[in-house]
Amino acid sequence: MISSRQLEYFQAVARELHFTRAAEALRIAQPALSQQIRKLERQLGLDLFERNNHKVSLTPAGAALLKHTERILSDLVAVEQEMLGWAGGVRGRIRLGLARGLTARLARVFAAFSSTYPAVEVELQEQNTSEMLTGLQAGRLDVVTLAAPPPPGDRSLLSHSLGAEPLVLVTGVDTALARQTRLRLAELDGVDLIKYPPGSAVGEIIAGALAAAGAQPRVRFETRDYSTARTLVNVGLAAAIMPRSVARADGPRVHVVELSPEPVWTPALAWSAHRRPTPALATLIDFMVGHPALAVSGDISEV
Repeated sequence: MISSRQLEYFQAVARELHFTRAAEALRIAQPALSQQIRKLERQLGLDLFERNNHKVSLTPAGAALLKHTERILSDLVAVEQEMLGWAGGVRGRIRLGLARGLTARLARVFAAFSSTYPAVEVELQEQNTSEMLTGLQAGRLDVVTLAAPPPPGDRSLLSHSLGAEPLVLVTGVDTALARQTRLRLAELDGVDLIKYPPGSAVGEIIAGALAAAGAQPRVRFETRDYSTARTLVNVGLAAAIMPRSVARADGPRVHVVELSPEPVWTPALAWSAHRRPTPALATLIDFMVGHPALAVSGDISEV
């Protein structure tokens, strides 16, 4: 039977794709690690890695085992955290994927949670929607704040709405667009615009709204960070579309233009339906669902 130690060794090599670096991360000798991996391969009767000219890569079987390994090791951590919770009250570590655009509001919530439950460590990882869903499925994340709710037919996730908020256009204060307070989306045809990379749910909402309006802006820059977008907008290089609360937050000066029809993003809190939450995670979910700063409303920027 495969042991958890073998899986830990395998995971380290699979992530590093380098035996020496993996051994250093595990704090064991490289020959001992290589011996353990070969023992695992003999035990399974197949090769997990291809080793050619000092390069290491996963075989198809190795890639399949990595998916199982990440889930199994994550479950083992969850079991330990749950038992610690039962043994000593609410304690443990929670890995939370954070959607860009919610950071300012969630920071207040996490500060209140940490004050109430000081034995629970919340580790924040700012990622796009695609990365968070992959991390949640692989067990690398425990709970996520998505920029859009999961599809209605997705039974792998449980979720709670965090409200809805308009997306607005931001432009430099000295640009022609700065004379406007409201624009039709169709008027953005040919406008220099900053886009967000694939995997961004907000980016997909924007692309869908522009396509429906028949607008084809000229993409000048691509960034995954709203603060970078605002910096570029501030000096007049291009316009950008972002959540209204982000556009109105402190930062480089920009002019805000309302859009019609109004694109809306609907963030949601989501977690796995296949894993029972640890006491710490269940407490965090209940805390966030009941916190007034995250109450469902028509415009979360006004909360």
